[in-house]
Amino acid sequence: MGKRAFTLIELLIVVAIIAILAAIAVPNFLEAQVRAKVSRAQADMRSVATALEAYHVDYNKYPTMLEPGFTGGVAPLANSDLKWWYVPNSLSTPIAYISSATMQCPFGGNWERKDNFPDNIWRRYGYENIPELMGKRVDFPILANRYRDEALVWSGMWRLQCVGPDTLWNPSRLYDPTNGTVSEGDIIRTQASSSGNTNPDNLAP
Repeated sequence: MGKRAFTLIELLIVVAIIAILAAIAVPNFLEAQVRAKVSRAQADMRSVATALEAYHVDYNKYPTMLEPGFTGGVAPLANSDLKWWYVPNSLSTPIAYISSATMQCPFGGNWERKDNFPDNIWRRYGYENIPELMGKRVDFPILANRYRDEALVWSGMWRLQCVGPDTLWNPSRLYDPTNGTVSEGDIIRTQASSSGNTNPDNLAP
């Protein structure tokens, strides 16, 4: 009695079926990963938002972005003392309003600014104290468009952000997954809106 075995055609058919299933499954798996990271970023920013309001209750102000003598940052803002464009340490020390201010954006952070800020703080979620930035407009005209008086309507007193799946820092564009999970724009939350109001004129600083 002869040995039974698969023919070459049968093996090729099996390989083709596996390849088709992989082609269907892998993109869905990757999209699920992206959606999970977006959900994590939104949850983290919700925690930071709660911490900001608790801080305000205690100090009657929001954490400062300023650190006198800070010499880093982008060139147009040299000598502005604006260090904490990212969640500041004051939210976790000396009082822990959140367990750690060093929590990082799941998409990697503001890669474009990694050489401008020390200690990997550029990997944290973005943070903006809107009144402080409005107060810097006179000395630093690069801030004039985004932080004019209407900024308090667009954002409220503070704004949080994280790079979206495109991994590009684009604080003027709100991430919208309707055109696919890897779409342009940042994941944003503001005091005025949990869905992230942005400058309606799309004016970048």
